Amino acid sequence: MFNSEPKNIGSMMGITPAVKFLLILNVAVFLVDALLPLHLRDVFALRAHWWDTFSFWKLFTYMFVHGGLSHVLVNMLGLFFIGPSVERTIGAYRFFILYYISGILGGLGWSLIAEPIQYVDALGNQFMEYPYCVGASGAVMGILGAFAALYPHAKLLLWFIIPIRAWVLVLILAVFELWETIHSNDPLIAGVANAAHLVGGVAGFTYALTLKHPHVVNELKAKLPTLGKKKPQPRTRTSAPPTLSKEEVDAILDKIGKQGMGALTPREREMLKRATRG
Repeated sequence: MFNSEPKNIGSMMGITPAVKFLLILNVAVFLVDALLPLHLRDVFALRAHWWDTFSFWKLFTYMFVHGGLSHVLVNMLGLFFIGPSVERTIGAYRFFILYYISGILGGLGWSLIAEPIQYVDALGNQFMEYPYCVGASGAVMGILGAFAALYPHAKLLLWFIIPIRAWVLVLILAVFELWETIHSNDPLIAGVANAAHLVGGVAGFTYALTLKHPHVVNELKAKLPTLGKKKPQPRTRTSAPPTLSKEEVDAILDKIGKQGMGALTPREREMLKRATRG
């Protein structure tokens, strides 16, 4: 299943249910935001220091709002061309997990380095501006990373022209995103959150590897220390009961002869039982 080359890349005949749902959802949210005065971007965008307002839910919602037509177009093209091959391999349920986990971790990675920007106006008043992150780029990068993990030698067209191996393309993108993340003083570069792309791609690649090589995960689990579990105690051999002397046995038998079995104490009964077994 993981070794055959993917088919129907970019074909409408090959579109899958989860990809279709996500395409419709993203485009619908974009159109509603563009045509109606609802300001969905302001409500759903992931703002720097979102934890100050306990806006955990924005780690999910920011994926479905975009900064403009070109932004949503590029993300949906990536989802359309790469998504169906990955979904057919891992199934719709796992594909949704891949998409959401990559997007959420991508947003989390961006927010950990995004800092508010302090400004001072002409009157000397200070105010803070919070950068924000929007778009499905982290989730789509996760899908691309998963594709490279599942089909590393499959050929993709860079800029729809240059054929390139999937693993090479993902490696180039990862190096680029890492370089931009490290060497930029601004966590939001020209509207592109590079850290979200990088973390989302790594998350998707890692998740797909665990599905492709489950035995590796099981081996790692087996090597991890079992915290909180009591180690089984080694069984100790119980020492054999002491052997009864002839005098002790004769005393018990004499008591039985004089008073009967009912006169024996529990200890004497146990001693007699051991003597008869021997």
